[in-house]
Amino acid sequence: MKSENARNVILSYNEKIYYVRGVNVKIKEGADEIRAVFHAKQVADNVYKEIDIGITKNIYEALMEYAKLDKLDLIMVLQIDGANSKWCLMSDEWLANQSSIARKPNYIV
Repeated sequence: MKSENARNVILSYNEKIYYVRGVNVKIKEGADEIRAVFHAKQVADNVYKEIDIGITKNIYEALMEYAKLDKLDLIMVLQIDGANSKWCLMSDEWLANQSSIARKPNYIV
């Protein structure tokens, strides 16, 4: 599976937000933890880094399924906080619509 298919991944790790360009995963036979190297740039400084993180099998499977979808409109948001991790998918179009709705003032007449 090509990590280039995972184009729109946002990673929250160690209280920092990253835009992910690609992911390499190393699986060792019999190991409990899967190692993933996220090629990403931190939003705050716009500098690319390689972030080596231990991920669960569930996160690995979610990344694989997301890459298989190969849909440019889907954004994967991945939060890794120690042993805890969460992920969700959202539509880029839906997010843009929510952002524009939030900027419109609400009036009560």
